[in-house]
Amino acid sequence: MSSRALRRTRSRRPSASLAAAAAERALPAALQRHLPLPSRGEPRLLAALRQCVAHPGKMIRGRLVLAAALAHGLARARALELATAVEYFHTASLLLDDLPCMDDAVQRRNQLCVHRVHGEATAILAALALINRAYALVASAFARETRAARQRAATALDRALGAAGLVGGQAWDLAFASTERPASLVSRIAAGKTGALLTLALELPAAIARPSRIERRALAALAVYWGQLYQIADDLSDVLDSAAATGKTTGRDRLLSRPNLALALGRERAQARWMRLARQAQRALQTLRDRGGRRWDYLWAAHASLIRRAAPEADHQHRAA
Repeated sequence: MSSRALRRTRSRRPSASLAAAAAERALPAALQRHLPLPSRGEPRLLAALRQCVAHPGKMIRGRLVLAAALAHGLARARALELATAVEYFHTASLLLDDLPCMDDAVQRRNQLCVHRVHGEATAILAALALINRAYALVASAFARETRAARQRAATALDRALGAAGLVGGQAWDLAFASTERPASLVSRIAAGKTGALLTLALELPAAIARPSRIERRALAALAVYWGQLYQIADDLSDVLDSAAATGKTTGRDRLLSRPNLALALGRERAQARWMRLARQAQRALQTLRDRGGRRWDYLWAAHASLIRRAAPEADHQHRAA
């Protein structure tokens, strides 16, 4: 091939950023495509599963997984499987969190909660179906990776989703009212709930990249900082915003005596902590850049996106319903 033809061929290749953007646009369709919808499935369960992905929300975790997996060399189809799996884990946690025995929520993503439409039992079964499919998708995404990478992925799943992670955080969330409600416990619960899934979104794709010990520590710290950032913004919203503004039931933390950093610290201290966490996250990102070069650059874009979405407003207006 001539040098001119080679240049033309290269010019037609989409850049890595364009390829990532195209894959991100394909994520909502992947959520639909991978749903467990057997031809003879029970109609209410199938309807509940379809509702789960009809309004997928911001897909923060899935988009992060997708960018990371592509950056670390996973094929687009496998990257979409991995991103879909993490979104399914997250959606399943929301189905359970909204139940009357948990937060007793009415609205999620500007829609009636799944249990309000299809019943509590069906919502629980839908959560189990999503979790089951998510594990299968992770297995498929890692099928061609090394045994060591598959083991790292299994460890990340167990740590993030089990009694030491998401499930344990939810248990402490339910038990919070019977404690002395210290701010330190609120932070620990946030790390176990919001932080656990963000940790998973970072660690699953990183299992392919074989990070060094220092890089693993920086990734773990970054997940904690991001989880706290997101949780503080969510807690402020629960206290100050209306359901119409957020698209989900608000005011539940105060009513049910649930952990909320805005309530535990006060609005100004919560916002000050948010700013401090944002600076700590940037230091963790710089450590990753110093140690790993450009292979972690996608995290800077993810950080900027999270900051834009989760930044508490300087003058947060109370919008009563």
